[in-house]
Amino acid sequence: MGKHGRIGCGCLIFILIVCIIVAGLFIHPLSLKMIGKQFRYEDKIVQADIIFVPRFIEDKGGELYTESFREYWAGNGKVIFVEEDKIFGVSLTDLIQKMAKTRGIKESVVKGLEADGEEVVKAAKIKEKFSGMGYKKVIIIVPEYASRRFHLLYGSPQGDAKVVCMIKPVPVAFFKMDRWWKEGISRLIMIKEACNIGSYYCARFKYGESKQ
Repeated sequence: MGKHGRIGCGCLIFILIVCIIVAGLFIHPLSLKMIGKQFRYEDKIVQADIIFVPRFIEDKGGELYTESFREYWAGNGKVIFVEEDKIFGVSLTDLIQKMAKTRGIKESVVKGLEADGEEVVKAAKIKEKFSGMGYKKVIIIVPEYASRRFHLLYGSPQGDAKVVCMIKPVPVAFFKMDRWWKEGISRLIMIKEACNIGSYYCARFKYGESKQ
């Protein structure tokens, strides 16, 4: 075995040892709670032009949309955009418009927004659409467990200030931040979120590096 082979084996053993130690630390509830908090990010919210609610299929109770209505009533946005989707063939935007109407908000305040592609590409498209509409400040309503990822996706790179996105994390009933490791749904969500963040960095390398 050559010199590079020995070095490679040594690195793998070192990484394995680190993984074992880290796994041991994760067993303690305080460590697990700290891990969960690393997924949370919050911006200081100021008055914006619009409020945007991305689609989360886990949000079956419409908690994120309810929070967007609160932000609207607080005067933090004049229009609410929701990421369009179909539920049994029915437009999600139509459903949220009806939901808004029951809360005294005009249906015209809620608008649908369509975008496709991988997350990094989709986020860039959405920001470009908002910029094209003349909007400068956007409040993005997301579950707290996804707030770090959306900060990464929508945070403006240095020198790019076309659209300023503020992330508003929302505690949701279907995810227990303080004991996520004890409940099946919360565990699956956290694992999925970790994979999504990993995919973000892979996609950023793929699309970002190719432009340089």
